[in-house]
Amino acid sequence: MIALTVIGIILGFLLLDLGIQFFENRKTARATAAIPQTITLNPKKLLSDFLMPLGYFFHPGHTWARIQEKGLVTVGADDFAHKALGRIDRIALPKVGQELRSNSPAFKIVQGQKEASFAAPMSGTVLEVNEKLIQNPGLLKEQPYKTGWVLKMRPTSISDDLKPLFIADKAVQWLKSEIGAFRDFLVNIAGQGTALGTTVADGGIPVSGVLEEFDSAEWKKFEKRFLSNHSSGDAAS
Repeated sequence: MIALTVIGIILGFLLLDLGIQFFENRKTARATAAIPQTITLNPKKLLSDFLMPLGYFFHPGHTWARIQEKGLVTVGADDFAHKALGRIDRIALPKVGQELRSNSPAFKIVQGQKEASFAAPMSGTVLEVNEKLIQNPGLLKEQPYKTGWVLKMRPTSISDDLKPLFIADKAVQWLKSEIGAFRDFLVNIAGQGTALGTTVADGGIPVSGVLEEFDSAEWKKFEKRFLSNHSSGDAAS
């Protein structure tokens, strides 16, 4: 009888311990889910790591959109774009209240006399622009998915505009294909006989900001191939 009582007590403690572990695991899982997670791609043969935070939607023109509270959307330029372009001297922002159309120019990155236009990932009204970028455009490079955001908007057709965007595994696969395309692009604009063209063709690693060495004509080629998923129109000025 005593033995049965002891066994019962032991089983009781075991069940209690299992229950505590179950709820602790659930608490840990919720806490982990709340922490922004980042996928780091290391292509090894091109530039350096590229950051792709989870929960962000990526436009084929290398802008991103993140849905906020009340259905508002924050927009910025992705890590690939600024690492390819290099130094940022100025960012031309849209005006508050301006109506943007999906795939049409939303903002520009300026480097000296060169510039590159970026497409709006969705249609909507600009509610706010990141004025910190006016004084410190380098924020876009330092924190492209946090303090380096470009604008906030109220979308007008979010369900339709989200369909062509990439997220999660699809975004990772898309970026990998863009990395390969950029390698080919560099070989073409640099030329097979140049040091850069030979380095890239042989699997070498061009430094971040490689397009700083090229002029406006090459920037326009980069814009057309990688950023021009937008229709004709005037970007921010």
